[in-house]
Amino acid sequence: MYSVKIKSIFEEFERVNNVTPTFILEAAADRIQGIKALIDIQYGIASYFAGLWERYGPHYGKSSTNLSLLLISLFHKNFFAFYSAYDQTIKGFYGPARPLLRYIFESLMISKYCNIADDVNLFERWSSGQTIYFTNSILKKIIFPDTNHFYDFWSLVCNYTHSTKYSLQISLEADENLEDILLNLTFLNVLLECSYHLLNTHLITSELEYLVKFYTSEYHVPTSEYLVPDLRKKAQKQFRMNRVFLAKDSIGLIYAYKRTWKIKEK
Repeated sequence: MYSVKIKSIFEEFERVNNVTPTFILEAAADRIQGIKALIDIQYGIASYFAGLWERYGPHYGKSSTNLSLLLISLFHKNFFAFYSAYDQTIKGFYGPARPLLRYIFESLMISKYCNIADDVNLFERWSSGQTIYFTNSILKKIIFPDTNHFYDFWSLVCNYTHSTKYSLQISLEADENLEDILLNLTFLNVLLECSYHLLNTHLITSELEYLVKFYTSEYHVPTSEYLVPDLRKKAQKQFRMNRVFLAKDSIGLIYAYKRTWKIKEK
């Protein structure tokens, strides 16, 4: 990285940022395919419901309109986080992409917890821009399933985020960083499967799906054009393909997130 022949480190960063080495695209082809497919699938599904979310929120027929706003906001913002983390990673900047992994994970956990616990106090802290103390506000309140996978992953991404020996990176050479690049892309696939669960289990209720499919309104979609079932089939196929490169702990995190949570009573 350091050389008297390099006259501008800024230009060197830009050069690296504008080129994705071919060997990364080849070595990470399965992970990249998973990320692109799952982002597009979730966008496709969400697009059918975005108008109704704006009017009713995902809690249509329920009382917590405020919590609906939190779920929609965090899910929407994660599209930017997923793409940004992916884009920086395949260009070799795996280190700066990692704080986004923490953001995505915390957003997913806060969203599901608030949907289950109907925690208005937590929403008010989020809405007013106050700090949400993740361990005490979320993790310690989950009594089922076992939270070890959540703690382990959160500790890992915190190490990447804070100024520790594990944060950021020291080399621009993508071949030297390939293992870390692949790890980022694997984590993105894991988090995208969790996001898919949040979307289809918590943001899309049976009432909302009925409205989109059958209710005559400005949001009505003819049954022949309602492609959500096909998109869900594509997602399930991609999840099966992802199992090839997911380690046991990664699969454990997905399953723990998708389980029916039990929350400590107030």
